[in-house]
Amino acid sequence: DNPPTSKISRIVSDGELLPYAGGVTVIFTPGHTPGHICLYHHASQTLIAADELNIADGRLSGPSPGATPDMETALRSLAKLASFEIRTIISYHGGVLSDNAGGQLTDLIASHV
Repeated sequence: DNPPTSKISRIVSDGELLPYAGGVTVIFTPGHTPGHICLYHHASQTLIAADELNIADGRLSGPSPGATPDMETALRSLAKLASFEIRTIISYHGGVLSDNAGGQLTDLIASHV
């Protein structure tokens, strides 16, 4: 099917701590899509950013303007990520960033405040 369908068995909430792999926090980050979320894995200090962040050539950037219908909200959502200690970022667009991931995110957030 296009778009694909799947059975939803449960809806997660912003700030909810999921009991998987040592704990994963749900972070509601709308803007790219109305219900966009990021996930933070506590044990590894990894942010699974999905489409909220992009990585290219080892550099972090915010959501893609051409694919983000509500850029103002998406940029406000970035600020929610500042409270997490982040060692690694995984992005749908760009893969894995480990080189100063938390510092790059801090700089990115500061540039959009």
